[in-house]
Amino acid sequence: MREPPRAQLERRTHARIVAKGAVSLLTANHAQRGRIANLGAGGMFVLTSATAPERLLRRAVEFQIRLDGGQAEWLHGSGEIVRIHAGGLAVAFATLPAGLVHMIDHLTTAAHASARVMSVVLIDVEEHRRSAMAAGFRATGCSVIEAATPLEAVVRLGEAMFEPDVIAVADSQTAAEMRVFVEREHPRTKLVTIGDELFAPDGIAHWLSATTSYVDLSTRIREVLVGSRAPAR
Repeated sequence: MREPPRAQLERRTHARIVAKGAVSLLTANHAQRGRIANLGAGGMFVLTSATAPERLLRRAVEFQIRLDGGQAEWLHGSGEIVRIHAGGLAVAFATLPAGLVHMIDHLTTAAHASARVMSVVLIDVEEHRRSAMAAGFRATGCSVIEAATPLEAVVRLGEAMFEPDVIAVADSQTAAEMRVFVEREHPRTKLVTIGDELFAPDGIAHWLSATTSYVDLSTRIREVLVGSRAPAR
């Protein structure tokens, strides 16, 4: 679909931030919920489980938006639907309350800081191996969130403002389920598997061996991190 000039201008003039949160949209005769794909001062792109009707294009829309996290609150605003795609739609903002402006400013500052530091969520029940791996990631300049169990990791991921660049999961009885969860809920994040074997098992794309020396581990981590940031939609 060819984009209207206003949509093209809106995308050019405002930097977009990839953040995590929920959106509720309401027009005169249609309501829809979705997840934030990205947003900025000029508008947002919302991921939806069902494609919005084409008749909504150029319609005025009221919305509520809330970031993930226990302290987040629903913020209200209005705008216009300027693009409709399969599984998503773009909204150009018309009115932004002070709370939403403050939230976007805060996200912009945090996103700039996040872009300079690669973030890693490390999941391993074995504390000694987890500590060694965390030290290796930090030695390469990463920020690391450690979790002992998949459940703890899910909670920490839900609390995070942005998607991590890497989720590293130790090979265990629950690793396969965790990998499925990551691929489904965090498709833009690189998934790395950690284990005690020197070479990766079949079917594992990114493998880190815990048996390598500290120097070798840092080198391997750098190799795994190359190209791990996914482009924003």
